Amino acid sequence: MNREISDRILSTINHQGKSKAMLVSVDAFGPKEADLFARKMIEAESRGSGDQMNAMERVASRCGLTARQLRRFLQGEIKSPGWGLVNGILAGWISLWDEKIRVMQAEVKAVRERCKGDRREDLMAEVAALDSEIEALAARVRRAKGR
Repeated sequence: MNREISDRILSTINHQGKSKAMLVSVDAFGPKEADLFARKMIEAESRGSGDQMNAMERVASRCGLTARQLRRFLQGEIKSPGWGLVNGILAGWISLWDEKIRVMQAEVKAVRERCKGDRREDLMAEVAALDSEIEALAARVRRAKGR
């Protein structure tokens, strides 16, 4: 999300001696993205049509929130969500992908072990390519965690 914010340090003095604030463009993770990510996490966590509330509880727990906080946020009852809520959803999103990456890496390792002495070079080449793609994704997630 691209937002414009005022920065008093970057202000300039106009000809009448009055200070004029400059606007700086900043890419920020905000409530709209948090809403989208939370809904995607609930969808990924849900095990069927009757599991929405349980999925919401699991996602809220992953994000460091209560199920009630998450539900109120998604229903629009919280008009100005705080940084803790938005940042919690981002942290939950990153941890979800970190977990999925670890599962994929374990599956690739298991396939590699099963096919070790096998003569299926094409399958092993695909597994190696997949392994490198997963490692690249894992590196991007680690960088995102560091921010």
